[in-house]
Amino acid sequence: MNDKQARFVQEYCKDFNATQAAIRAGYAKNSAGQQAHDLLKIPEIAEAIEDRKEQLAALAEIDAAWVLKQWRQIATADANELMQLRRVCCRHCHGYGHQYQWTEAEYTDAVNKAIDAGKQAPDGMGGFGYDMNADPHPECPECGGHGVEVVHMADTRRLRGSARRLYAGVQKTKEGLKIVTRDQDAALTNIARYLGMMVDRKEISGPGGGPVPLAHITADDLTDDQLAAILKVDDVADEA
Repeated sequence: MNDKQARFVQEYCKDFNATQAAIRAGYAKNSAGQQAHDLLKIPEIAEAIEDRKEQLAALAEIDAAWVLKQWRQIATADANELMQLRRVCCRHCHGYGHQYQWTEAEYTDAVNKAIDAGKQAPDGMGGFGYDMNADPHPECPECGGHGVEVVHMADTRRLRGSARRLYAGVQKTKEGLKIVTRDQDAALTNIARYLGMMVDRKEISGPGGGPVPLAHITADDLTDDQLAAILKVDDVADEA
Protein backbone atom coordinates (compact mmCIF):
# COMPACT_ATOMS: atom_id res chain seq x y z
CA MET A 1 0.00 0.00 0.00
CA ASN A 2 1.50 3.32 -1.06
CA ASP A 3 1.37 6.64 0.80
CA LYS A 4 -1.64 7.90 -1.15
CA GLN A 5 -3.62 4.76 -0.38
CA ALA A 6 -2.66 4.98 3.29
CA ARG A 7 -3.91 8.57 3.33
CA PHE A 8 -7.19 7.36 1.81
CA VAL A 9 -7.59 4.87 4.65
CA GLN A 10 -7.06 7.61 7.24
CA GLU A 11 -9.47 10.00 5.53
CA TYR A 12 -12.11 7.34 4.93
CA CYS A 13 -12.21 6.44 8.62
CA LYS A 14 -13.03 10.04 9.52
CA ASP A 15 -16.53 10.10 8.01
CA PHE A 16 -16.78 6.92 5.86
CA ASN A 17 -17.53 8.97 2.76
CA ALA A 18 -15.43 7.20 0.17
CA THR A 19 -15.60 9.85 -2.57
CA GLN A 20 -14.69 12.73 -0.27
CA ALA A 21 -11.96 10.63 1.34
CA ALA A 22 -10.42 10.03 -2.10
CA ILE A 23 -10.50 13.76 -2.85
CA ARG A 24 -8.88 14.62 0.49
CA ALA A 25 -6.25 11.95 -0.15
CA GLY A 26 -5.23 13.70 -3.38
CA TYR A 27 -7.12 11.80 -6.08
CA ALA A 28 -8.63 13.78 -8.97
CA LYS A 29 -12.03 15.20 -8.09
CA ASN A 30 -13.68 14.28 -11.39
CA SER A 31 -12.79 10.60 -10.98
CA ALA A 32 -12.74 10.35 -7.18
CA GLY A 33 -15.95 8.32 -7.02
CA GLN A 34 -14.61 5.57 -9.27
CA GLN A 35 -11.19 5.71 -7.61
CA ALA A 36 -12.77 5.27 -4.20
CA HIS A 37 -14.86 2.36 -5.47
CA ASP A 38 -11.75 0.65 -6.80
CA LEU A 39 -9.70 1.36 -3.66
CA LEU A 40 -12.27 -0.21 -1.37
CA LYS A 41 -12.02 -3.44 -3.37
CA ILE A 42 -8.28 -3.82 -2.71
CA PRO A 43 -7.90 -6.46 0.05
CA GLU A 44 -4.94 -4.70 1.67
CA ILE A 45 -6.87 -1.43 1.92
CA ALA A 46 -10.04 -3.13 3.17
CA GLU A 47 -8.00 -4.86 5.89
CA ALA A 48 -6.30 -1.58 6.85
CA ILE A 49 -9.71 0.12 7.15
CA GLU A 50 -10.98 -2.62 9.47
CA ASP A 51 -7.83 -2.34 11.60
CA ARG A 52 -8.23 1.42 11.80
CA LYS A 53 -11.88 1.05 12.82
CA GLU A 54 -10.88 -1.28 15.65
CA GLN A 55 -8.19 1.18 16.79
CA LEU A 56 -10.63 4.08 16.82
CA ALA A 57 -13.25 2.06 18.66
CA ALA A 58 -10.74 0.99 21.29
CA LEU A 59 -9.52 4.55 21.81
CA ALA A 60 -13.02 5.92 22.19
CA GLU A 61 -14.43 2.82 23.92
CA ILE A 62 -17.33 2.75 21.47
CA ASP A 63 -18.78 0.20 19.11
CA ALA A 64 -21.30 0.14 16.26
CA ALA A 65 -24.23 -0.32 18.63
CA TRP A 66 -23.26 2.79 20.60
CA VAL A 67 -22.88 4.88 17.43
CA LEU A 68 -26.23 3.70 16.08
CA LYS A 69 -27.85 4.61 19.38
CA GLN A 70 -26.48 8.17 19.17
CA TRP A 71 -27.64 8.54 15.54
CA ARG A 72 -31.07 7.18 16.43
CA GLN A 73 -31.47 9.62 19.30
CA ILE A 74 -30.60 12.55 17.04
CA ALA A 75 -32.80 11.36 14.17
CA THR A 76 -35.90 10.76 16.33
CA ALA A 77 -35.59 13.66 18.79
CA ASP A 78 -38.51 16.08 19.08
CA ALA A 79 -37.26 19.62 18.42
CA ASN A 80 -40.21 20.94 20.43
CA GLU A 81 -38.38 19.82 23.55
CA LEU A 82 -35.76 22.49 22.78
CA MET A 83 -37.85 25.35 21.41
CA GLN A 84 -41.55 26.00 20.93
CA LEU A 85 -43.67 28.58 19.19
CA ARG A 86 -46.58 29.14 21.56
CA ARG A 87 -49.79 31.11 21.16
CA VAL A 88 -50.74 32.65 24.49
CA CYS A 89 -53.38 35.14 25.60
CA CYS A 90 -53.12 38.82 24.79
CA ARG A 91 -53.64 41.52 27.43
CA HIS A 92 -57.35 41.74 26.63
CA CYS A 93 -58.22 38.03 26.49
CA HIS A 94 -59.13 37.58 30.16
CA GLY A 95 -59.63 41.16 31.36
CA TYR A 96 -63.06 42.28 32.59
CA GLY A 97 -65.08 43.16 29.51
CA HIS A 98 -61.96 42.28 27.51
CA GLN A 99 -60.26 45.45 28.71
CA TYR A 100 -56.50 45.64 29.30
CA GLN A 101 -55.46 43.31 32.11
CA TRP A 102 -52.51 44.00 34.40
CA THR A 103 -50.45 42.23 36.97
CA GLU A 104 -50.65 43.98 40.32
CA ALA A 105 -46.95 44.87 40.28
CA GLU A 106 -47.21 46.36 36.77
CA TYR A 107 -50.22 48.48 37.69
CA THR A 108 -48.60 49.79 40.88
CA ASP A 109 -45.46 50.74 38.93
CA ALA A 110 -47.52 52.45 36.18
CA VAL A 111 -49.48 54.47 38.77
CA ASN A 112 -46.32 55.62 40.56
CA LYS A 113 -44.72 56.71 37.27
CA ALA A 114 -47.85 58.64 36.30
CA ILE A 115 -47.91 60.44 39.65
CA ASP A 116 -44.20 61.33 39.40
CA ALA A 117 -44.80 62.72 35.90
CA GLY A 118 -47.88 64.66 36.98
CA LYS A 119 -50.12 62.63 34.65
CA GLN A 120 -53.39 60.81 35.15
CA ALA A 121 -53.01 57.28 36.47
CA PRO A 122 -54.08 54.49 34.09
CA ASP A 123 -57.40 52.81 34.83
CA GLY A 124 -57.47 49.24 36.02
CA MET A 125 -60.92 48.39 34.68
CA GLY A 126 -59.62 45.24 33.05
CA GLY A 127 -58.58 43.89 36.42
CA PHE A 128 -55.45 42.14 37.57
CA GLY A 129 -53.95 38.67 37.46
CA TYR A 130 -52.63 38.63 33.90
CA ASP A 131 -50.99 35.25 33.21
CA MET A 132 -48.64 35.30 30.23
CA ASN A 133 -48.90 31.52 29.86
CA ALA A 134 -52.70 31.31 29.72
CA ASP A 135 -54.47 30.21 26.53
CA PRO A 136 -56.15 32.82 24.31
CA HIS A 137 -59.83 33.56 24.88
CA PRO A 138 -61.72 32.34 21.80
CA GLU A 139 -64.02 35.40 21.83
CA CYS A 140 -61.40 38.09 22.50
CA PRO A 141 -62.20 41.09 20.25
CA GLU A 142 -58.60 42.36 20.39
CA CYS A 143 -56.75 39.32 19.03
CA GLY A 144 -59.68 37.46 17.51
CA GLY A 145 -59.00 34.45 19.69
CA HIS A 146 -55.57 33.87 18.14
CA GLY A 147 -53.55 35.29 21.01
CA VAL A 148 -49.96 36.42 20.54
CA GLU A 149 -46.89 34.49 19.40
CA VAL A 150 -44.21 33.74 21.98
CA VAL A 151 -41.00 31.76 21.42
CA HIS A 152 -40.11 29.58 24.38
CA MET A 153 -36.65 28.08 24.89
CA ALA A 154 -36.21 25.14 27.21
CA ASP A 155 -33.81 25.22 30.14
CA THR A 156 -31.03 23.21 28.51
CA ARG A 157 -29.66 22.14 31.90
CA ARG A 158 -32.70 19.91 32.25
CA LEU A 159 -32.61 18.24 28.83
CA ARG A 160 -32.54 14.46 28.89
CA GLY A 161 -32.35 11.59 26.42
CA SER A 162 -32.74 12.32 22.71
CA ALA A 163 -33.38 16.03 23.29
CA ARG A 164 -30.02 16.35 25.05
CA ARG A 165 -28.33 14.59 22.16
CA LEU A 166 -30.02 16.84 19.58
CA TYR A 167 -28.91 20.00 21.42
CA ALA A 168 -25.51 21.32 20.26
CA GLY A 169 -25.29 24.70 21.99
CA VAL A 170 -26.49 28.31 21.83
CA GLN A 171 -25.32 31.16 19.62
CA LYS A 172 -25.77 34.87 20.18
CA THR A 173 -26.88 36.61 16.99
CA LYS A 174 -28.04 40.13 16.12
CA GLU A 175 -31.62 38.85 16.30
CA GLY A 176 -31.12 37.22 19.69
CA LEU A 177 -30.32 33.74 20.95
CA LYS A 178 -30.28 30.81 18.54
CA ILE A 179 -30.37 27.16 19.57
CA VAL A 180 -27.96 25.05 17.53
CA THR A 181 -28.99 21.45 16.82
CA ARG A 182 -27.32 18.46 15.28
CA ASP A 183 -28.44 17.49 11.77
CA GLN A 184 -31.36 15.06 12.06
CA ASP A 185 -31.49 14.31 8.32
CA ALA A 186 -27.78 13.48 8.29
CA ALA A 187 -28.21 11.15 11.27
CA LEU A 188 -31.06 9.35 9.50
CA THR A 189 -28.96 9.07 6.33
CA ASN A 190 -26.07 7.59 8.34
CA ILE A 191 -28.37 4.96 9.83
CA ALA A 192 -29.80 4.07 6.41
CA ARG A 193 -26.32 3.82 4.91
CA TYR A 194 -25.07 1.63 7.77
CA LEU A 195 -28.05 -0.71 7.38
CA GLY A 196 -27.44 -0.98 3.65
CA MET A 197 -30.61 0.87 2.70
CA MET A 198 -28.76 3.38 0.51
CA VAL A 199 -26.28 2.99 -2.32
CA ASP A 200 -23.85 5.83 -2.88
CA ARG A 201 -23.86 7.20 -6.42
CA LYS A 202 -20.77 6.18 -8.35
CA GLU A 203 -19.24 8.44 -10.95
CA ILE A 204 -17.70 6.72 -13.97
CA SER A 205 -15.30 8.55 -16.22
CA GLY A 206 -13.26 7.72 -19.26
CA PRO A 207 -9.47 7.70 -19.70
CA GLY A 208 -7.71 10.50 -17.84
CA GLY A 209 -10.92 11.52 -16.07
CA GLY A 210 -12.57 12.54 -19.33
CA PRO A 211 -15.98 11.54 -20.69
CA VAL A 212 -16.74 7.87 -21.31
CA PRO A 213 -16.19 7.12 -25.03
CA LEU A 214 -19.36 5.95 -26.77
CA ALA A 215 -19.28 3.45 -29.60
CA HIS A 216 -21.30 4.34 -32.72
CA ILE A 217 -23.26 1.20 -33.66
CA THR A 218 -25.32 0.82 -36.82
CA ALA A 219 -27.62 -1.94 -37.98
CA ASP A 220 -24.73 -3.39 -40.01
CA ASP A 221 -22.87 -4.09 -36.75
CA LEU A 222 -25.69 -6.25 -35.33
CA THR A 223 -26.35 -9.93 -35.88
CA ASP A 224 -29.64 -11.18 -37.26
CA ASP A 225 -30.66 -12.42 -33.81
CA GLN A 226 -29.93 -9.00 -32.24
CA LEU A 227 -31.96 -7.21 -34.90
CA ALA A 228 -34.84 -9.64 -34.44
CA ALA A 229 -34.80 -9.06 -30.67
CA ILE A 230 -34.95 -5.26 -31.15
CA LEU A 231 -37.82 -5.55 -33.63
CA LYS A 232 -39.67 -7.80 -31.19
CA VAL A 233 -39.33 -5.20 -28.42
CA ASP A 234 -40.64 -2.50 -30.79
CA ASP A 235 -43.66 -4.66 -31.69
CA VAL A 236 -44.49 -5.21 -28.02
CA ALA A 237 -44.22 -1.46 -27.35
CA ASP A 238 -46.55 -0.67 -30.26
CA GLU A 239 -49.14 -3.16 -28.98
CA ALA A 240 -49.01 -1.55 -25.52
